Amino acid sequence: METVLKTIVSRAVQLTGLDGGSIYEYDERAEEFHLRATENVDEEYLAVLRSTPIRKGEGAVGRAGETGEPMQIPDIQDKGYKTRLRDALIRAGYRAVLVVPLRREEHVIGALSVTRKTPGAFAPEIVELLNTFATQSAMAIQNARLFREIAEKSKQLELASQLKSNFLASMSHELRTPLNAILGFNEMILGQVYGEVPADMQEPLADIQTSDKHLLRLINNVLDLAKIEAGRMELSLSDYSVHDTVASVHSTLRPLAAEKGLEFLATIPNDVPLAYGDGGRIAQCLMNLAGNSLKFTKAGKVEILVVVKAELLVYKVSDTGIGIAPDKIDSLFTEFKQTDATIASEYGGTGLGLSISKKFVEMHGGRIWIESELGKGSAFIIEVPLRVKTS
Repeated sequence: METVLKTIVSRAVQLTGLDGGSIYEYDERAEEFHLRATENVDEEYLAVLRSTPIRKGEGAVGRAGETGEPMQIPDIQDKGYKTRLRDALIRAGYRAVLVVPLRREEHVIGALSVTRKTPGAFAPEIVELLNTFATQSAMAIQNARLFREIAEKSKQLELASQLKSNFLASMSHELRTPLNAILGFNEMILGQVYGEVPADMQEPLADIQTSDKHLLRLINNVLDLAKIEAGRMELSLSDYSVHDTVASVHSTLRPLAAEKGLEFLATIPNDVPLAYGDGGRIAQCLMNLAGNSLKFTKAGKVEILVVVKAELLVYKVSDTGIGIAPDKIDSLFTEFKQTDATIASEYGGTGLGLSISKKFVEMHGGRIWIESELGKGSAFIIEVPLRVKTS
């Protein structure tokens, strides 16, 4: 802002042929004008201006701010002109002052002042010219204020995001330890390590195991998100079998499909070669996508299809589920975002799976997108390099 205002006041002094000028910004809360830029101002007077904010209604600047109209003092030595700055002005050799207010949407946000070393009224064309400069100055101050507000909000949002990531990472670690212990003990109880388990207790214990595993997946998702946002997530790159990766996802989710009476297919050509990437993260992405498809499909089928196109590996997870409205598709990959509150309450979910999947796919140098029609199903497509390039 100082650079822009310095240019404006310099040109104002140059074009009016006057001896000096200054621009002030008005602080509404304190009701004071603060110096922001000057041109050809005596050093002693400048020191006074910097150390002495001008109060609303005080002197030519304060009165122009109060009335919202140009204010001129033809002769500073006139005894009727009273201000704390009068003596400093006279010592600097100034005799006449013209001030025009800087207005923005009916609010005074500052003032443009020019001085002359000879007394006398200012010509109307000088006043008009200063009004033009005042308009430009007001725009500069307003834009600078907006920029400053945006910068401050950005810092606040960045700090809030960092605090959120730190909290999520910390809490995820703290939750995983006791949860893994619960899983381990429950598994030993089911395995009858501590003795025979009554038949009527086996089903509740199996439900505990299923629920704990689901909770652990959620916690792992939160931890992954925190690591990604903190820039600490790295891929573990190696050769991996596409067939084994898809088979693992298929076998894990097959009981869920059977429970809902859905056909669950995995179609992979026999000649798909070994891929180079993070097979574990690709499997996690497919688990998220296929798990979502199974969740939102009440009848029909879910299919994982793999094809190779030149140097690209394409995974497609399609379903015959409820589909997605066109205006909801763009927001699907936002953290903790779900398409519809009513659907979320019926089907559940945190809105993290798709967001994390997108980040992992992009870390592979690939892309993910959705093709869907409301009421007719959806297809989630992942496209990654067959051989991920290392930098």
